[in-house]
Amino acid sequence: MRSRLVLTAAASFVLSACGGGPSGPPGFAYSLPTLTAVTYLTGDTTIMDIDAGGQAMQVTVSESMLLDAGFERAAEGVQVTLAVKDLKASIYNPMGAATGDESGITGPLVMSLDRRGAVTVVSQPQLTETASEYFQPLSVAHGLFPRLPGRAAAVGESWTDTIRYEGQQGPGSVSATNVVTYTVEGDSVLDGRSLVKIAQKGSTESTTHGVITGMDFSQGLTGTFTGWVLWDHARGLMVESYAQTDGRGTMDVSAAPFPLGVYLRAQSRVKLQPGM
Repeated sequence: MRSRLVLTAAASFVLSACGGGPSGPPGFAYSLPTLTAVTYLTGDTTIMDIDAGGQAMQVTVSESMLLDAGFERAAEGVQVTLAVKDLKASIYNPMGAATGDESGITGPLVMSLDRRGAVTVVSQPQLTETASEYFQPLSVAHGLFPRLPGRAAAVGESWTDTIRYEGQQGPGSVSATNVVTYTVEGDSVLDGRSLVKIAQKGSTESTTHGVITGMDFSQGLTGTFTGWVLWDHARGLMVESYAQTDGRGTMDVSAAPFPLGVYLRAQSRVKLQPGM
């Protein structure tokens, strides 16, 4: 899932019908959508309760941004280029507040997805230390698009995938494992369009290391999440997604004499912008 020193779950994806005959449901696999340039609005809110040796502290992280997404045909699946626009982020804690925007992000995030959605990161944007607190390229690349079955799936049918990734992002590093079960729930209608709803639930585990405001930190978190996604088979595009995460773990900070306990609650939403 997406991570900014915390666990969040956000799922959205691009898929198109490929397979499935007139008597069966459409197949689910990644390929070039009918619209090759779209914009998504994302919004995340995370509340962290930190136990500093019996002294409680709460941190709230909020973020919204526009993601311009461009799609190109790939040998297997699709290549996606994401450009961050109009990022508004804030962190509130008892000692003060901080804000951020997209000015510390240079260049796009480019990745390729095979037919089932396995991700290969092609290139990452350059990030300042401040920008890395709000935008983690590897976490976005592996958490934005779900795995698909690569075949037809009827209402009530499920599939489960394990998503693992690790590496450098900005001035820090991340290692994560997410186990996700997707279930086709049925048809839905939004703004006059026929969509398909997929429920998702699972577990997530991650460790992050890096430097924040001059202090070394290491954080380990485990959690569970639930949510859903809506997509449009006709256009092969995600329309909307929502996820809620609960997690627990510890954080080691060079300025603290002992590990800090962390409990978090997070909500994330992604929505295709009007006119698309």
